[in-house]
Amino acid sequence: MTDSAASAASENNTPIKTADASAGAVDTQALINAALAKQKAELDAHHASEFEKATGHKNPKAFADAKLSEDGKLKELADTRLKETEFYKTKFQQSAIHNAVVAAASEAVDVSVVSQLLVGRCQCDDDGQVTIDGKPVAEAVAALLKDKPFLAKAQGSAGSGAGSQASGGKQVSRVEFDRLTPDAKMNFIRNGGTVI
Repeated sequence: MTDSAASAASENNTPIKTADASAGAVDTQALINAALAKQKAELDAHHASEFEKATGHKNPKAFADAKLSEDGKLKELADTRLKETEFYKTKFQQSAIHNAVVAAASEAVDVSVVSQLLVGRCQCDDDGQVTIDGKPVAEAVAALLKDKPFLAKAQGSAGSGAGSQASGGKQVSRVEFDRLTPDAKMNFIRNGGTVI
């Protein structure tokens, strides 16, 4: 046998056959190779069993595929929750802005007109604090009613066109009265106001 054939045979872990080997001799290398193959198969089976116990999957590829699928579902769920959060945050801010403008516009003839004029300039922070162009809502509404007095309810004494009674009490519509807080309603009635 040549040196290159012997070298190739030893690299492949195969026995070297010599011309003078007897026909009945035991092939030791073949037995070693068989034992190694059996041991490898047993280890592979043991590792696969332990992997399945630990992960619930038969092999790493199945585990990776399931993990990717799970990650995709989690991302989809997170995206859905983020959209819901943004939706409800927007609704909260819109409601806070509307309530703040309506509360501050009690001296307006038509609250909805004042609201339409100011809502686009309102900002609401995460705590629900509303500002209009950086100013408190009441201040911004008062400035609007001062700049556009035709939006404000008439002020003055009897005979000037203001709705007042002979007793000096103020008159408001049922809608305006219903918008008042319970304390404001009580003060209004105590001060001689009437609902028309």
